[in-house]
Amino acid sequence: MRFPSRLLGAPLIYTALMWAGFYVFVALLTTGVALFGTLRISGWEVAAQIPRWLALFVGVSLIKEFLPLYIAHGQTRREFGAQAAVTVALYAPGFSALMTLGYLLESLLYNLLDRPQTLMNTHLFSSPTQVPLIFTEYLVQGLAWMSAGVFMAAAFYRWQAGGIVSLPLGVALVVLGESAIGGNLRLPFFSSALDFGLAPSVPTALLAGLGCLVLGLAMTWPLIRNVPLRNRVS
Repeated sequence: MRFPSRLLGAPLIYTALMWAGFYVFVALLTTGVALFGTLRISGWEVAAQIPRWLALFVGVSLIKEFLPLYIAHGQTRREFGAQAAVTVALYAPGFSALMTLGYLLESLLYNLLDRPQTLMNTHLFSSPTQVPLIFTEYLVQGLAWMSAGVFMAAAFYRWQAGGIVSLPLGVALVVLGESAIGGNLRLPFFSSALDFGLAPSVPTALLAGLGCLVLGLAMTWPLIRNVPLRNRVS
């Protein structure tokens, strides 16, 4: 199985299709609110909190679905680890480009509807048309969430139920990425959002994104370097 025909291509195609359907849904909902209610904020900004979970589960799929498939077809774990690292590094810009495109398409929609595309939360960007800053923010988010997904999936694949010990570290990767772009993470049973209190800026965000990628992959490799393949339960 050649790289990147499936390991990278399949997640990108799947993400693009999911994004298209999701954007159409958000655009229709936004239009409905504008026509029959009061629309004063960016609908895409609110909806954009959902796709980051897709990045997480794409990371999970690299281990859960592709690791056993590639190893069973004769690829070494080291080769798979290297290709998975490249996949995470290249998937994140694709994810970010789609998220950025969402803001630009929404700008056209809001112009047609004659509504203000107001941002409500803290971001690296202050306007929905600041493409480089928007791209940077979601690049970091994609790196953080996908790296966390790969790491936690590797822990669960190796230790099964024991993989729960990886959750705090996986959450920490996500919180690091979110804090660097001015976001936070809210989890059930926590009264307040999780945040490292970082001041959002482009250098901080890029450093955090790189840190999430390096830390996530560094913690993943010891888990998969000699992991036995598990039979699927039919």
